[in-house]
Amino acid sequence: MNDINVLYTCDDAYLPLTGISIASVIENNRDSAITFYIATESNKSENLRKLNEFYEKYENIDFRFLDCTQYDEVLKEKGLDRWGSSSYYVYWKLYAYDLLDCDHVWYLDSDVICMNKISDPDIDKPIGAVLDSAHACFNKVAHIDENFYFFNTGSLFVDVKKWKENKCTQKIIDHIRNMEHMPLMCDQDILAAALQKEIEVIDPKYDYLVGYDYYGVHNSFEMYSLDRKPFYKESQIEQAREHVVFYHCLGGVFGRPWEVDNDSPIKEVFDKYRSMSPWPDFHTKRRISVLFRAEKALEILPKFLYNRIHNFAMRLYVKRLGK
Repeated sequence: MNDINVLYTCDDAYLPLTGISIASVIENNRDSAITFYIATESNKSENLRKLNEFYEKYENIDFRFLDCTQYDEVLKEKGLDRWGSSSYYVYWKLYAYDLLDCDHVWYLDSDVICMNKISDPDIDKPIGAVLDSAHACFNKVAHIDENFYFFNTGSLFVDVKKWKENKCTQKIIDHIRNMEHMPLMCDQDILAAALQKEIEVIDPKYDYLVGYDYYGVHNSFEMYSLDRKPFYKESQIEQAREHVVFYHCLGGVFGRPWEVDNDSPIKEVFDKYRSMSPWPDFHTKRRISVLFRAEKALEILPKFLYNRIHNFAMRLYVKRLGK
């Protein structure tokens, strides 16, 4: 039996989504022993009780709860945004690995769905991560060298031993303490800047972004100028689409798959795993911003024109942020 370790960090409000993600991991890895490490605000909430009771029937499943608040004071002193939460859970993924007693672990955001059996990538560095599709746009405003890689942190593969040997947590904390600018994209900026040399690029099947399906791979490359910086080839993304391991349900003009009246390409698959979870009826109201309403209205345009307008708007937005 294969052993799999998975880490989630979330506040209590996101535990239902975490439970749905957990259902997808279990369903696609039934022949594996799985340990779920969960860092959350309290280990005594009603949602945690519900999660525990639901999965008690699985003999090969183990839950362990982590207290990751030890560096919260550093985050508070720096004035980092809690992103609508009462805790700093969005940053805990940056240093929770010092608390683990396993060799390797997958960190997953709560909005990541497992689509196939998990297989670990072969990496030589402490961290394996997938390049973000915003890579060509946000390096400058994130104050990261334009030739550096910008990673999506929805899914990370971490060699825990190498993480500890390379003192990655201390490098993260030192970077936060010495930051001259607030992070634009939360933990992603910090990870890319603090641990650039500790991260290895892995196959995009391990953090497949929903936009590739909604817009199309080629259109995504045009919209985000992905051919102008070090990035995957279009063929690599197309191949990843056929073998997705982790699907990242990001938001956008299409909405998230748990939002009412969403247009997410993954909504039917998400519904399947939601029905298998302790929260089969979980949903939230969809909030459509003025920006997304405008983008939706422009979808009637020919693709080549829509892509150019989107690219121009993105560059204008980034330039404004960089001032």
